[in-house]
Amino acid sequence: MKKLHKFIERYLHSLKILHIFTHDNINFNIMCNNRQSAASNLSNEQLQVFLTSQLGDGHIHTTNSHSTYYVTNCKYEEYINYKIQLLGDFFKNKRKLEKNGFCQTPIWEMRSKSSDILVDIRNMSIKDILDHLTDLGIALWFYDDGSLHKTDLYYNLNTHKFSEEIHRELFVPYFKDKWGITITPTKEHKKDGREFWYCRIRKYEGAFTISEILRKYYVSCYDYKIISSETIQKWSKLQEELKSMGKDVYDFTPFQRGMMLKNISL
Repeated sequence: MKKLHKFIERYLHSLKILHIFTHDNINFNIMCNNRQSAASNLSNEQLQVFLTSQLGDGHIHTTNSHSTYYVTNCKYEEYINYKIQLLGDFFKNKRKLEKNGFCQTPIWEMRSKSSDILVDIRNMSIKDILDHLTDLGIALWFYDDGSLHKTDLYYNLNTHKFSEEIHRELFVPYFKDKWGITITPTKEHKKDGREFWYCRIRKYEGAFTISEILRKYYVSCYDYKIISSETIQKWSKLQEELKSMGKDVYDFTPFQRGMMLKNISL
């Protein structure tokens, strides 16, 4: 009887483990399938607009009647029209708000059609979003929340909503591994005690790469976020000349690179 009792205990224990294992795997597969279906049921253009709503401007909203849609706004109608073009048949409507925010200035607002796919996208982890992000998504992210310092030619990407941990554990390796871009998580302290995070991308550490991506997906109203084509050409020529000498631009200090760049003629 004791042997039978022990056998039954072991058997029930194995069933419990099997149930947990099976249950966990089903949940995992459901989550994976949701992410895959969200991506596969959308064009790349639509997907990038929706993904960047979780990173930059815009958001995915669910009403009390459980209808879920994407909404965004911008002072530039041209940029709203660009996103409308990317959304294609997912676009629903746009409107102009004559007075918006503290300054009470005009702004354009656009929303998509409702879809349960948007719920899946909103539930994606930051890592999953980054894994699905293409260069179009990078362009939209920087158009939404990036700024270019015209004198020193570095980008600041507004990433206030994310923790320091996400910056260092996700953003830093993502930009480096996928785009060859070095970002420096930078914290700004306000006089009232508030703290804001940015991803800073310096001139010789990826700013030219970002600018080239923005130029690929050019929107004229954001021309001021793009480094001049002359500077880009000089940078490319410097890289080529150094490569022919068996050198790399990163073998030199920022000051040395700057001096060499000034002496490049086109």
